[in-house]
Order: sequence, then structure tokens, then C-alpha cells
Amino acid sequence: MIPNKNEKLIFHELEGMAYATAVEAVNIANKFPRHVHSGYIFSLIDSGSRKIKFHSQAVEFSAGEMSILPPGTSHSCESFSKGTNGPHSYRSLCVEKYFLQKLAEDICGKHYSAPAFNPHLIYRNADIESFNIFFKLLGTPGASLERQISLNTFLYHAIQNLSTSPPVEEDGGQQNEALARVKSFIAENFRNNLTLNNLSDIACISSFHLQKLFVKKYGISPQEYLIHCRVRESEHLIKMGITLAEAALYSGFFDQSHFSRNFKRVIGISPGRFLSENKPETKLPE
Repeated sequence: MIPNKNEKLIFHELEGMAYATAVEAVNIANKFPRHVHSGYIFSLIDSGSRKIKFHSQAVEFSAGEMSILPPGTSHSCESFSKGTNGPHSYRSLCVEKYFLQKLAEDICGKHYSAPAFNPHLIYRNADIESFNIFFKLLGTPGASLERQISLNTFLYHAIQNLSTSPPVEEDGGQQNEALARVKSFIAENFRNNLTLNNLSDIACISSFHLQKLFVKKYGISPQEYLIHCRVRESEHLIKMGITLAEAALYSGFFDQSHFSRNFKRVIGISPGRFLSENKPETKLPE
């Protein structure tokens, strides 16, 4: 295959997430001989297609379809475009076996074996929304909690809905005091780069039940509440006369595009438009 001049292949090592690696590939034409991976590989085809060959079967995955390869699955693969050998684009998550087993144990509340998936299936009902959010946040500083929760949400859905023998969910109970502690902690520390481990430790419950019960009690997820606190603080600072860049930084956003995107999602308009429509009340002392 002739290499495409527009090809791009990026491997992301994830800070604080040694159990996972993310890969973004654009216009890649490849043909890999038979091999195995030590972890789970979740691959979403964005354009073109990929043919994966197993011992006695070949499966072709097209745009919008996901393949899931459990650890130790022997396979070869090659890319296709418009029915012939050519470039394709895809995004992959490589997740260590022990971490997926831990998430399965979070769900059922007891020891559980590592989840099994049928590698010959074409998966069309994965949680693509969480998958996409995770990849959007890869280069965003200060978004550890959002990144971790979006990854876990995607993986929880895969374990519960796509694995061959999903664990039976444990009843998490009410946990009102634990959830209140987490909510107060976020409200007091939203400017910091919080992690899912921080919140789970405070609640003394698994990340799975923390996410589920928090939404049930408060109507929003922990990361949505974190963003809400940051945006409301930035709104206040803008009204006080702080510049947009400083308002973003002081409220916990370390990336301007991340700030602008979430400000518009919560408030309904962009920070720039909000500034033009709201005359600062007063200036903070220098």
C-alpha cells in the first residue's frame, strides 16, 4: 500500500490513567500479520473499513461500527476504502485486563472474573457518546474527572450490555450522606483538577455506584456538577470585570476552548457574548 500524505497516527498516554492508552488514526492504510494484545482493544471505525481475520472467520467493520478484541485474541487485520485496499480512519481504546475486571467488580460488589466479549461480533450499540467525549477531552488540561468518568461510563456500558456474561448489579442503597459529602467537596474544590478516585474515596463507595446514585439524587452527574460550579464562578467573575481568560483560569478551566464550550452549554451563549451583554458591576482590586 502507498502511504497517504494526509495520514496521522497519535498515541495518547493518559496522565493518571496508566491502565489505558488511546489511539487516533486518520487515513491509515495498513496490513498487520497475525498477532495478539495483552489488553482489551475497543476500536471505532470513523471512515473506510477494516477487515479482521481470525482462525476461520473474517469480519469487516465499517464506519460507525466497533470491534472489541479481548486479551489474547489471535487476529490479523487490514484496511479498506471503497471496497478495495486503501486508507481508513479509526479511534481505539486499549484497556488493561485488571482494570476492566475491577469495573465489573464495582458493578456487582464482589469478586468477578474479567469480562468476556465475542470478537466476531460487529458492535453497533456501544456508548458512542461517552466514547466521543473521552476523545474530545484527551488534550484538555484540568479535565481529569470528566475524562475518567466518560471512559468509565463507556466501559460500564460495554460490560453491562455487550459482554457475554454481564455481572448482576449490586443494590447501591441510598447513600445520602456519602453523596452529600461528595457534592460539598466538589462545591469547595471545583477549581482543582479533581479525579474520580478523590470522589470515590470521599464517598467510600465504588465509582459505578457514585455516578449512578449521584445522578439519581441530584439530577446531574458529578462531572456535570463540577462544570456547573466552574461556569457559575466564571459568570460571577466576568460580571465583576475580570477578563475572560482570567475568569476561565480562576474558575478551574485550563483550556479556553473547553471553557467556551461548557460556558455556552450551561449559560446558553458564548462567554464573549455574555461579556458584551453584561456590563461589569465593579473591578476587583489589583
